[in-house]
Amino acid sequence: MRRNSFISREQDYALRMTAFLAGLPNGEFISIPELAEKLFISKKFASRIIHKLKKSNITDSVQGRYGGVFIKADPEKLSIFDVLNTIGFKVKFNDCLKENFACELMLGCKFHSFWMNQEFLLIEKLKKQKISDYVLKEKK
Repeated sequence: MRRNSFISREQDYALRMTAFLAGLPNGEFISIPELAEKLFISKKFASRIIHKLKKSNITDSVQGRYGGVFIKADPEKLSIFDVLNTIGFKVKFNDCLKENFACELMLGCKFHSFWMNQEFLLIEKLKKQKISDYVLKEKK
């Protein structure tokens, strides 16, 4: 039985890429092909993710033959939620939490408030976790 992941592959890769870039020495950058190789991501997929991260001012790039990408946002302030949200994190614990969901049990259903509270707690936890706590560095 196949189960859906809570975090998509693209979101997981975005976290890895951001954590890796956060580990680069200040002022250094890395090409997307090299970053993709180090993190076992296809170059095409890595480029697509970097594009989304750049649009949200999480990363930036140096153009040219010897250019590359670097983290623009402060890893001490950048949260896991920020990165996930950039890549389209729109998780709902239950369908009853979606806008315009009509539930005939809404007035008497105690599960709705339970799911709402759990979703709130998760999002708050993701907002408190900073990328600086998950920096990836190459082993030398």
